[in-house]
Amino acid sequence: MVVTPAVGVPQEGVCAVARPVRLEAVLIGHDRRIALNPPAVLSCSTAAAIAAWIREDLVPLADATGSPLVSITVADSYSCRPRNRLAGAKPSAHGNGLAFDLGAMELADKRILTMQSDSLTPAARQSLKASACERFGTVLGQGSDGYHEDHLHVDLIPRRPGRAICQWTLPRDSKG
Repeated sequence: MVVTPAVGVPQEGVCAVARPVRLEAVLIGHDRRIALNPPAVLSCSTAAAIAAWIREDLVPLADATGSPLVSITVADSYSCRPRNRLAGAKPSAHGNGLAFDLGAMELADKRILTMQSDSLTPAARQSLKASACERFGTVLGQGSDGYHEDHLHVDLIPRRPGRAICQWTLPRDSKG
């Protein structure tokens, strides 16, 4: 992964981030680079988890469409704010660098795979949900709460075993 130190991110207080970094790209082998636009500001451990997810799950998912993944659109990463930007709500996992919002995936043939369109086949969408829910403590997508309709939120908030949150209502296959 290509990371640089995230300058100006607090390491103490309510919105502290342990070892903050800017995840700029994920390297695949020696000659392939998946750019993150804009770079994601995350804790170092969250950046490593996101890079592994991209490398091991998102790249093969995109490759199966017939065109390689070239970049990820980051909808949100570090942001010192309450959950869902609601005044008085608990602090968001974004405020500690533990959350990442996937907006879209761009392929080499210029197709854009988004969370809310038919750009992903039902099988690809199911695969994406399964991989996210297996890797992260929280997964929020369409149908979860009204705040995650156009992106996929994943985070590494520590949870007790069996307490993971996986809320993403997949649209029905129009053929079925």
